[in-house]
Amino acid sequence: MTTYTATRTSLWCILWIVIVVVVSSSATSPLAGKEGYQDETTIKLFSPSPIIHAIGPTSFPKPTDMIWDNDDTEDDEPIPVVEPIFGKHRPDHDAIFAYAEGYTVEWYLSFLESLKETGFDGDVVLAIAEERIRAKGVLEYLQQQSDFVVVYSIQMDCFESDRVTLGGRSMKGGGLDIFQMCLLNHVYGWKKEDGTVRKTALDPREGRVVATLRYEWYWIWAQHYHNDRWIMVLDARDSFFQSNPFANLPRHEDERSATSGKLWFFGENTEATRLGKSTKNKKWLANGYGQEVLDAVQDKPTICSGSTMGERVAMEQYLRALVQEKEETTVRMTGSDQGFHNYLYYSSKLANVLAIDSLTVYGQGNGIINNMGALRTKPFVEWGIYDEETHEVFNWDRETLSPVVHQWDRDKHLHGYRVGPKFSELKQKWKEEKEKLGL
Repeated sequence: MTTYTATRTSLWCILWIVIVVVVSSSATSPLAGKEGYQDETTIKLFSPSPIIHAIGPTSFPKPTDMIWDNDDTEDDEPIPVVEPIFGKHRPDHDAIFAYAEGYTVEWYLSFLESLKETGFDGDVVLAIAEERIRAKGVLEYLQQQSDFVVVYSIQMDCFESDRVTLGGRSMKGGGLDIFQMCLLNHVYGWKKEDGTVRKTALDPREGRVVATLRYEWYWIWAQHYHNDRWIMVLDARDSFFQSNPFANLPRHEDERSATSGKLWFFGENTEATRLGKSTKNKKWLANGYGQEVLDAVQDKPTICSGSTMGERVAMEQYLRALVQEKEETTVRMTGSDQGFHNYLYYSSKLANVLAIDSLTVYGQGNGIINNMGALRTKPFVEWGIYDEETHEVFNWDRETLSPVVHQWDRDKHLHGYRVGPKFSELKQKWKEEKEKLGL
């Protein structure tokens, strides 16, 4: 396992000090020299940049601060008032968060059924499309998973193509318009003493694409969990599970002791891509932060924003930070959250956050989440970490099953198997289950 860990210490102030390298496979490893193997030279690539060092706060502002600043009639701070359409948060459980809007039922089956097979006993919290544009059968399936699945679905206020007229979510090219700018109206507000909503707030900010908005949803959901619980944010459409990703994690003794916690990022393959090699990553960084920042990190490995995990106390601050990055930049592009994510890490902007006691970046294929997207330059099997017979994906030791396989659809063989025979198998099992339930 190869990791890249930044830790805090107190000198003159709270500082980001050193990259501690943990390499269980040394230079004498039988994997050394093979494709995909990441040695200490690779590890150095993940060092934060000294050129663009940002002095961040000890605590980032909450999204509700921006709502409160716009309403001078209220003395009390607004809070999230949106409720799930079904399911119940269990504060003392781990949780997986995913913005899963606009998919057909097969994709939810692939995500959730593979997770259930691992023995996972936490919550899964999802945001799905509103009823008007929701695919047939999705709600029926998810309702049968409500013992562990919590589902949110609201009619969002989104701008039409003129970016002035407000309407609902739009369809484009047979799917939801991923470039549409939306607001989170009536998500925050104020409650009476009995807990009922007294007043809701309009969103005073400019519209954001849903790929950016999802992190604010994740922040809202994080409020329901204890500080010592682990939370994973993950792209649902292109992920499946091979073992329980929450097994054997380091834990605090109890919730009261969790005043700070661990935050884990997951990189993409350093051999196949870098931030400066990717047209999209270059645009996200240059548009958000300027050419100087892009120049400083262009040789750095890409760290994926679609797969992050950590203890809730640390994740809550990270999610605040990512939401805040949108407010501090002018970039509006879909996918710009990955620019924010990489800037937060490589600029050391999270360094002073008291709630984050360490930030570890796991190299691709060396941690709990295996980001496979950059490996599409050739078939997964040629990289030596995919078994075409069993359809299993491995970490770089060629022995450990990757607990979470992310971006599996980039490989022709694995994609063909999962959307073909696997989807058919899952749909048939669900059909039989429905018959038993009398649905």
